[in-house]
Amino acid sequence: MFDDFRLFYSEFRQNFTTTGAIAPSSPLLSRAMTRPLMNRGPSSIRVLEIGPGTGAFTSQILRHLRSGDRFDAYELNSRFCRFLRRSLPLSELTANGIDCRLYNSDIRTVPQDTEYDYMICGLPFNNFRPETVSEILHTLIQHLSPNGVLSYFEYILSQEFKSRFLKPSERERMLQVGLTVRTFIQKHQFHHQHVWLNFPPAKARYFRRVVGH
Repeated sequence: MFDDFRLFYSEFRQNFTTTGAIAPSSPLLSRAMTRPLMNRGPSSIRVLEIGPGTGAFTSQILRHLRSGDRFDAYELNSRFCRFLRRSLPLSELTANGIDCRLYNSDIRTVPQDTEYDYMICGLPFNNFRPETVSEILHTLIQHLSPNGVLSYFEYILSQEFKSRFLKPSERERMLQVGLTVRTFIQKHQFHHQHVWLNFPPAKARYFRRVVGH
């Protein structure tokens, strides 16, 4: 647990653009993000995690997987990837018939013909360019199965707080990111949940594909 926090804080200081939080997510937020998996049926499923970091959500995801399932995780940060390879019981999961794959790669490189029943996204969109956010969201919704669910979270009032300390150009970038995300929320969100016992407090959002998208 301490190594988890120390690595996360170190990466936050060194790589702010790809690490959006100062500490790993709380168990309550992890459970909120993986709640759709509780309603899975008996059939095998494909699950995608985007930006697992040190695995706060990953451990919750793995609890819901069964033999025949597939789990893919895309993590751009190489230090987080090495940490996950050491800490996750990958060989045990494979022995139990679960196909687990960890990619040290950008989510936009996911194979074009792959669809997922559940997606859990932990990317810090407020740190990216609006064009990047738009491309990632488009990628995710295109790879979500027709009845699939995408979970994403954001920190409550994070954008408003950060914008007070930014240069005008950075403030404009964040405003454009906010507009991009809000447009996506209006089109695809079907539910959300506040998680106050997290640092900082967060909101888990749940999305489905819109017919024709």
